[in-house]
Amino acid sequence: MGSIFNDYNLDQVGNMQISKQADIMMLFFLLENKFPPEVKLANYEYYEEKTLHDSSLSLSTHSILASDFGDKELAYHLFKRAAEIDLGPKVHSSDAGIHSASLGGIWECVVMGFAGVRMLDGQLHLAPKLPEHWEKLSFPLHWQGKLLEISITPQEISIMNTASEPVQLFVNGELQEVLGHAIF
Repeated sequence: MGSIFNDYNLDQVGNMQISKQADIMMLFFLLENKFPPEVKLANYEYYEEKTLHDSSLSLSTHSILASDFGDKELAYHLFKRAAEIDLGPKVHSSDAGIHSASLGGIWECVVMGFAGVRMLDGQLHLAPKLPEHWEKLSFPLHWQGKLLEISITPQEISIMNTASEPVQLFVNGELQEVLGHAIF
């Protein structure tokens, strides 16, 4: 990652309102149902423009929150920047070792951000917000000992429950029960 000190000296930086990474955004992500949406959005809008993302962990959290707030373009841009830390054109960025926590964050961007998977108050939620140019996203998800095969396109959500017992989950805010295969 770059450093602000490549462009500014310590005195200049001391007079700026900037953050390497906005840790409060992680709090809003991890405890999202403990804060009203307007509080999360106000803080997100305040910190996003002031955050340098000079940490490999910052980009994925902000990408997920951008998805949550409907900013698909920014969500994808931050996801792509996170993916390029170890996988992008600067092939020497991982010479001292890969950014393993950031790689986990990339997975979170896809599953928790773009697919909208959440576990809130013991309930599974799915509220996809695919990037505009993605045609399909598929992944397995183990939930309470049951394997779900989830496939999302811009037109539909397909869930295959491989267990013999039904699974309850919220799909775009509506409680659903899936036994076998369901399309929403």
